[in-house]
Formats: sequence, C-alpha cells, structure tokens
Amino acid sequence: MPSCYSTCAFYTPRRDLKCRRFDRGLEAVRTSAAPDVRGLRVAFRQWGKLEASGRARALPAGRARVLAVADDLVAGAIGAVPAPYRARDVAAIGWNRVKTRISDGGSADFDAFLMECVSEAPGETVFTLTVKPEVSTGRYFQRHLTVQPGYNRLTVDAAEIAALVDLGGPLLFQVEPVSPPAGDEFVFTQLQFVRWADGAAPDANPAAVAGSEPASATKPAAKVKCVVWDLDNTLWRGTLIEDGLEKLELNPLAVAAIKELDGRGILHSIASKNNTDDAMAALAHFGLADYFLAPQIAWRPKSESIDRIATRLNIHKNSFLFIDDQPFERAEVESAHQDVRVVSDEVIGELLGLPELDAPVTEEARNRRSMYKVEEERDSAFEQSGGGFVEFLRSCRLILTIDRITDANIARVFELSQRTNQLNYAGRSSSREEVEALAAGKSENVGFVLSCSDRFGDYGVIGFAMVDPKTFHVGNFFMSCRVQHKKVDHAFFGWLAEKAAKAGRPNVTVTYRFSGRNQSAQQVLDEMRFSASGEADTLTSPGLADLPDHDLVAIVDKASAVAPTVVAVA
Repeated sequence: MPSCYSTCAFYTPRRDLKCRRFDRGLEAVRTSAAPDVRGLRVAFRQWGKLEASGRARALPAGRARVLAVADDLVAGAIGAVPAPYRARDVAAIGWNRVKTRISDGGSADFDAFLMECVSEAPGETVFTLTVKPEVSTGRYFQRHLTVQPGYNRLTVDAAEIAALVDLGGPLLFQVEPVSPPAGDEFVFTQLQFVRWADGAAPDANPAAVAGSEPASATKPAAKVKCVVWDLDNTLWRGTLIEDGLEKLELNPLAVAAIKELDGRGILHSIASKNNTDDAMAALAHFGLADYFLAPQIAWRPKSESIDRIATRLNIHKNSFLFIDDQPFERAEVESAHQDVRVVSDEVIGELLGLPELDAPVTEEARNRRSMYKVEEERDSAFEQSGGGFVEFLRSCRLILTIDRITDANIARVFELSQRTNQLNYAGRSSSREEVEALAAGKSENVGFVLSCSDRFGDYGVIGFAMVDPKTFHVGNFFMSCRVQHKKVDHAFFGWLAEKAAKAGRPNVTVTYRFSGRNQSAQQVLDEMRFSASGEADTLTSPGLADLPDHDLVAIVDKASAVAPTVVAVA
C-alpha cells in the first residue's frame, strides 16, 4: 500500500485495497437511449479515469459480436464462482489475455475513434482522450471532447491520431474528465476505434451537438506557438512571497526547455499570481527575464492572464500550452479555455520531445522573440475578478474548516506566521510564546486555525486569526497565498460577523498595519467593505448582509461545538 493511502483524504479502499476511483466501481447497465446496447455506468471520483492497454485491431462485425457474448458469459461465470477475490482476479486476467490473442488477427485500418455517452450531468462536461504508446516515446495524441447532457456521439478522425501515434503497436488509451463532476453519472456505450460500414460516418445524433461549438473552436492547434509558464514550484522550486528570492531554486529542466524552444522560435510568457516587481526582479536575477513576452504577473484568475497574453501577442489561444503545478489553476484555465493545452509541471522533462513543439531551427525562428519584444507593451493594471471566475469558485466547492488552536497545530501556525507577508493583516509575525499562550488558554484572546479544501484536494492549514471574544476584534490575521482571491477570507469574516451579531454586536473590527509587503491584505479589506473606525490601525466591517461574497465558501465550524456543524453552504 503506498504511503499516500494513509494520509490522503480521497482514499477509499476497494476490495483489493487499491484506491477507489469511481463511486460504485464500473456498472454494466442498459439505457433508454440505447436499450439493446449494454453500457458502462461510472461516477468519477478524484483521479478517476477509464484506461485500457493493448493493440487496436479491427474485427469483422460478426466476430466482434461473438467475442462480446463470450465476454459476458465468462465475466458472469467468474463473478458467480464462490472463490477468493484474488483467484477471480487471476481468472479475469487470463481471459483478457485470451481475448487479446483472438483480436491479434485483425487490421489497424480505422476511420475514427468513437465515443458514445449518455450524460446525466446537468451541464456540459469536458473529457480528455489520450492515446499513447505503452512504452513512452514522448509522442502522444490528446483531444478534449465536450459532452452535453443526454445522448452524445463524438468522433475523432483516426488519421489525426495516426499522425502522432503508431496505431499498429501496443497502445494505452485513457478517457478522463478534466474536472471530476461530483455525483454526476455517465453511461458509455462505445469507446473504441471503428471503421464505417459504407465508408462514411453516420450522422451525429442532434442531441450530441446541440448548443455546442464547432470542434475547430474547442480543440488545440496542431502546433504550439507560445508556452505559458507558472512560476512558483514550476519554473522554480519554492514560493517567492513566502520563501524569498534567496531560497528559490531554478528547475533545470524548465530552463533547458525554455532556451531550446526559444531557439526553435516558440515564444514564452508567464501567468503567475505574484507581485509584479518582485517576480520580475527574480527573473532578472536568474537571467531569464528577457525570454518572456507580455508576462502577466498579478492577483487575477490565470484564464484572464492568458486572454491578455493572446491579445498582446496577437496569437490565438489554441496555439498556447499552459504549465502549472496546481490542479486548481489548471482546471480554472481549462474551464475558461478548452482550446488551450494544459499540462502539469510533471511533463516539463518531456517538452522537447513533444511533436506539437517540434519546429525547425532557422534564423527567423531565432529572431522571433526579438521581433515581438520591439512591439511589446506593458499592461500591469490590476482588475477585479469577473463574474465568470466567481461561478468557477462556486463549482470548486471550497470548504473552510475553523478550529481552535491546539498543541497539535502550534508548529504549523508559527511557521505560517513567519512565512506569510502578503496577507498578514497586522503586518507582524507572532512569537512562539504568543502562539503557545493561545493554545494553553493563557491569553484573553482566542486563536482560530483555518484549514481549507476543495474538490481538487486538501490545502491543509492556511490561516490563523487571534480574536478577542468579548469585542470581536481581530488583533492578528494571516493567510497563505495558496488560497488568495478564493474568498476564503470573506467566508471567515462572515462567520465571525454572524457570531458577533448573535452576541449583540453589529460589526467586527480588525487591526491593519501597512508593512510594505501586505498591500493585498488592504485590497481584500477594501473588497469586503471595511472602513476606518476612528481608531489608529483599526478597520470596521459592514453588517453581515453587506459583506460581499461571504457565502461562496462552505464553513465547517469545529471551534464552537464538539461536533462540527456546517453553518454556511454555497
């Protein structure tokens, strides 16, 4: 059992103790849309994907039907035998090998890859189809397929896949949702390569394409013209704001890729949530600043940053490849731009071998960046998050857990106090003695520890508040930049304002002192409509009804009762 099973909040064991990736496993069903066809019902959990390996072979229709009937009979027999789980597992593996040998006689001549699916989700869901060799060669095919509610028939031209992957060799096939939809179910009736009986594809069911954009509008281009990089824990190891420049370590694979691709004429830019001046100073320190065109370094959604880069460079977004280490940021970009390739930092070492980044090295290519530099204009004005980002936040199902400080979390609170600058409201660090006094109940104040999670995973402890329980004054509040602009701070102050209202106080107050690095804290207080109170360094909240966006994040209250109680749900 991997060590992550003992710590991961998403781990639910199957009978073989491996991680369950679907709510109820894989269920064989029949649907009203296709009553004569057996389907596969799945409800994806985190990291769930449909995957198969082997050689793609086209069998005559009659032979394929016989094999399907035999497969049903053998599967039923294996399931009915009163034998240990492991014995039935071995039998299933053996039968799969027999099927593989039976299929080896077919050809690899196909017209398309076909996905038929009945979606029970209320809105559209984006799936990623990946076809690659079982033994990695650095070349693979990947395409986003948008599934609408109801019946869908989606096809991908086999020639497009064959241009990147040898369909005659051993392959790995993967189908997975870009963002796992919680509780939504899908019934797949076809996931395979096909050859059309009359040489022409059948008409798609109108329900499959109603309201959707043309495929050309939602798929990436064949070649990448611009790679957009995240900075923290992607281009370098560490977080600039929390660790400081001196503790950052460049990712050598990223640097090598940037320099080689630059020589190929492929442009580079940045979409990072950081302070512009500090990040540009770090890039200059590492000698990399000149490689990036129209860098967007600001506290805004990264999808908006990509829009700005595309406008500034006059390049279509479908020729972009975006690299980020955070699942939240990748999903936010994919949510807004289905035509942008989005990858994690884990593939940085493979970039130079990707076919979409393969370009000849010419004199024009070497000078391409310089030509763009001449026309480049800086636009660093900060803009508030748009309505689209708010709706995305709602879909992320963010949960803020509020608990009392204890001996178990003293170390993390102290560490966070020392590392947090951007969202440190009082502009100071808490001493170890101060934190320990709060945990021991030796202070007139109460310490609240904030933890956060969303549908992508657990952020852990991300914030701390020191509150006077008599006056509801927040003497110290700091929060990690990992959840900045996700309205977590709004949710906490909404929770506290509700407590204050029940105690007969219409407002809460907070200490804010400018430190030279906590401008973002001031911006958040302005967003929450805090105003001057008449006392130095003290701001006053509006009433709960006037506190914006405090209900976007669900709250689990462990601080007020022994049993956790959900007091607000988005």
